[in-house]
Amino acid sequence: MSPNVLAAFLLAFVATEGAGAAATPPARHVVDDSTGTRFDVTTKAGSTTYRCIGAGVRKVLFFKAYAAAFCIDADRYDEVVGRYVAQRHAGKSGDELRKALENDAAFFEHLESARADKLVIMQLVRDISKDRIASAFRESLSGVLPADRVDRLISTIPGDGKNGQRILIHSQGSVLVVDISGQANRLDDELIVRKLWRVWLGPASVTPSLKTSIARTVSQAH
Repeated sequence: MSPNVLAAFLLAFVATEGAGAAATPPARHVVDDSTGTRFDVTTKAGSTTYRCIGAGVRKVLFFKAYAAAFCIDADRYDEVVGRYVAQRHAGKSGDELRKALENDAAFFEHLESARADKLVIMQLVRDISKDRIASAFRESLSGVLPADRVDRLISTIPGDGKNGQRILIHSQGSVLVVDISGQANRLDDELIVRKLWRVWLGPASVTPSLKTSIARTVSQAH
């Protein structure tokens, strides 16, 4: 084989390898490793299309109660997440960025308070009573919401959750929707909409593995 033919062959091989790498499809799911629950990366609820950026598990004592995914308005992702990463963690990528985000409390506070529609999907893996859900909200929100606002939030819970059901809690501006298997209740309360996400993203998160997953997912996208 002449040198020119060999060079052309090597160039073609490298180009083919590069094209194959570029064609690797983006992830289609976020997965809670503990339960194996898969959530679509893109989910539509109401009029908003959400981008799900992490999944984790809620445990009660030694029992798994539900897998949860946290999602944000897909049209606002670059503004809310991408800009934060670029400004606060410039030059970091891969495992370095993952560790930095995982230990950055301000990052999760930023997600919690961002002026963007948000969605939490809860996939139940055991029966959960309405009283248990209410107790979790009271415990997580008592320090950031007045008691009457917590009670108002709890009033939107249609009833007990059953193993296998999927609960969608999502915001549309100042309106919060709590949907248990298609039975949805709404309330219009801007303060609740701003503070609710602390349940999953705050320092005392009920789903710490979700925060770890968010850090990993975001680092892989940047």
